[in-house]
Amino acid sequence: MKKKSLAIIMGALMAFSVVGCGSSEKPSETVEAAEVASSAEEAVVEASEEASETSTEEAEYSEVTIDNYNLTTTYSQKPEKVVCLSLNSAEIIAALGEADSVMAIQNGNNTVADLLPEYAEALKDVDIPESINTGMPPTLEAMLELAPDLVAMNGYYFYVPFFGTVEDYQNNNINLYVTEGSYVENCSIENTYNDILNLGKIFGKEAKAQELVDGMKQSFADVESKVKDAEKVDVMAFDSISEDGLYTIAGGVGLEEELLEMAGANNVFADVESDFSTVSIEEIVERNPQYIIIHEYTNAENDAQTKIDALKAMKELSDVDAVKNDNFIVVKMMQVTPGLQNVDFVESVADAIH
Repeated sequence: MKKKSLAIIMGALMAFSVVGCGSSEKPSETVEAAEVASSAEEAVVEASEEASETSTEEAEYSEVTIDNYNLTTTYSQKPEKVVCLSLNSAEIIAALGEADSVMAIQNGNNTVADLLPEYAEALKDVDIPESINTGMPPTLEAMLELAPDLVAMNGYYFYVPFFGTVEDYQNNNINLYVTEGSYVENCSIENTYNDILNLGKIFGKEAKAQELVDGMKQSFADVESKVKDAEKVDVMAFDSISEDGLYTIAGGVGLEEELLEMAGANNVFADVESDFSTVSIEEIVERNPQYIIIHEYTNAENDAQTKIDALKAMKELSDVDAVKNDNFIVVKMMQVTPGLQNVDFVESVADAIH
């Protein structure tokens, strides 16, 4: 930006000098020269202001210390080479107006196309390297090859030995921001807010981060106001069928349970003390949900429909209200993990069941 501004200034000064060199112009030429000189002066002023604004932005970044994942990290400058191993983190960074800071993204269970339209557009040209999009957590070697200055990620990656340790990244001058909902026990929407506010501090966009959080709170309040007098509707949040024939569902602990309550839904497995657990087909029949929420993994072809077809094909489930009445609600998996689209989940569920 500064080099471009300097070039504009120099170009303008050169134009001004050329105009001022002659002394035998005709009157019309004198007027034309004056106009060129005026334009040159305006270009100098504009470029100077542009350079000043850039310098001010840089000067305005204040050192910030963030406590996250039992790490205390001090940032003396805004990250410029961010690798996002969480789409939700990429979306938040784009919403802060910092999409240009993102150098690479791992898609995970969803893809960049599943982001809110304005942020998908902002991130559409970001690299999706094969080295970190293998369907598995990336290796430490693949991450070091990218040489980021910040990795925004979920804590689950550290359970995989080949991803490396916190120390491996620190020793290579790579900062880490770990989504709170991926390591805080019994996480809530407050952890989503904390992620947004912390990333806002890291990028020097605290006011914008607060604006995003306030907007989410208002959206949730609007939905809760609409459904407060409505009778709660029995739902089951379904993720997948395991190899042993058990059904992975959302239990009564963690973020999704809180989001369901906001939407005026009653999770029929709220008594299961886990965020995700497996249940038998008999338990589903006994609980008889009126609606089944399908977690869609858009990185797999026809994932949602495949899951719906599998449920409808089970004879034992034919009398379950949700199956019998074809009451399925499809949500992107990223909407039930901490991020901006938690709002979309609550709104879509509330609209479907009330």
